[in-house]
Amino acid sequence: MPNLQTSKLVPYTWSDLFNLVLDLKSYPEFVPHCRAVRLLSCKREGPHTTIIVSRMTVGFLAFEVAYTNRAIGDALKRSITVELIDGPLQYLHAVWSFEPRDENHTRLHFSVNYEFSSLLLAAVASRVFDAMFSQILSAFEYRAARTFSTTAQPA
Repeated sequence: MPNLQTSKLVPYTWSDLFNLVLDLKSYPEFVPHCRAVRLLSCKREGPHTTIIVSRMTVGFLAFEVAYTNRAIGDALKRSITVELIDGPLQYLHAVWSFEPRDENHTRLHFSVNYEFSSLLLAAVASRVFDAMFSQILSAFEYRAARTFSTTAQPA
């Protein structure tokens, strides 16, 4: 089962980054290999928790895979977890965590574990998922630089 863990200190507030990661509908604009996101539901549970169910399509060249997931943003814990609901994966669990370092810097952590439901699909699709997840932190960092119009540049 592929397992990726990465972190980086970035010059943005944790709350700005948290909201950027929860903006799933924008992913096709900047996340590598993400072709489409269809929001199926979005609800608040109390003042600090947001639950988003979406259908995400990722692909490379003519190959596409779509799956449904649930993202749970917990502002109190400063984390976002993503779990598989259905699709060609047997398992998907991703976690974003946001560790404030000072007023304007955050240590951004991302981890993901996933497994395809068949060996044939894994042989074909694992390259797309590996590429997407290995580039995801950089993609969000560059998106933050464009979105927050700060004088700080990504490290």
